[in-house]
Amino acid sequence: MFQVIFCTGGYDHTIRFWEVPSGINYHTIQFVDSQINKLEITPNRKYVVAAGNPTIKLYDIESNTTEAYASLEGHTNNVTGIGFQKDMKWMYSVSEDKTIKIWDLRARGCQRDIRNTHAINTAVLSPNQVELLTGDQNGGIRRWDLGQKQCIQELIPDSKIPVRSVTISNDASLVAAANNEGRCFVWALTNTKNNLSKNDSSDEKKTIQKSVENPTENVKNLKENSLAKKEISFDPQENSLNLENLAEFKPLHKINAHKTYILKCLISPDIKYLATTSADHTVKIWNIEQNFELDKTLTGHQRWVWDCAFSHDSCYLITGSSDHVARLWDIEQGETIHHYTGHNKAITAVALYDFFD
Repeated sequence: MFQVIFCTGGYDHTIRFWEVPSGINYHTIQFVDSQINKLEITPNRKYVVAAGNPTIKLYDIESNTTEAYASLEGHTNNVTGIGFQKDMKWMYSVSEDKTIKIWDLRARGCQRDIRNTHAINTAVLSPNQVELLTGDQNGGIRRWDLGQKQCIQELIPDSKIPVRSVTISNDASLVAAANNEGRCFVWALTNTKNNLSKNDSSDEKKTIQKSVENPTENVKNLKENSLAKKEISFDPQENSLNLENLAEFKPLHKINAHKTYILKCLISPDIKYLATTSADHTVKIWNIEQNFELDKTLTGHQRWVWDCAFSHDSCYLITGSSDHVARLWDIEQGETIHHYTGHNKAITAVALYDFFD
């Protein structure tokens, strides 16, 4: 039986796993090294990866042990972003130490080290599995060819204003970036093809909803989005991008979303919503199909909202806050469905895996 994986981490040095419908914290892992900056669940659903200062650790989700399966060392400052190649051939990390690192998960070592000119606050891997987008403390959004270890483009939407979060749509048609002044910038990527239907097919299950309504129900027949297939094997001659056919960034929209820091921006899997979380204690949902009009303002958190994650069907959102609480929201209703309490300090990272293929 498939189970939803939902976990949170933060400044109390713990990773907590939660039952979605009941709010029960059924497993806790101590992350003794530092606070937790980011959490990611591997594509095979086997491990949760925690990024701290400066260590990255992998934990076996199915094991009862709280010991790390692997520890990746090499960064010298806060690790601010992590992610995986879709077949788990490698993972990436970025840091305030100004570096991008590519890790061989089998050898558990750093295979590539790429240097930026400023501290990196955020990163996201393109669906083509070759380009990495980063946002840095100097206000730059850089586009990296991982095969060639080089920056191929830099955008500076707000000079000197730190970029806090970058997100890319599943079909690589949209990129959004948010900064410390509460502004969110959106670009359309030209010459990309939208392979994702905006309407769920009849056999796609609303997995969070089923978990809330019937936690014992098995979930089947979920489909993976169609993404670009080019992969990286770390042979530069095999994996360099064709610059002549490179998709161009076309400025699409500027949103004055919040009056203070935006801590996370995220495009929903169905490419209908853009979520922004902020130091103003709110989460805002912007309707992409309605020219980025404000659709909902989610209120209830008492302090900064650091992170968020959409459910696979884009109907629900999970958030984590400095008020020590994680919340599950029904986006259509704009209301909290569940609270998850147990942390005794700020929750700065959330991770959700509620589908399988």
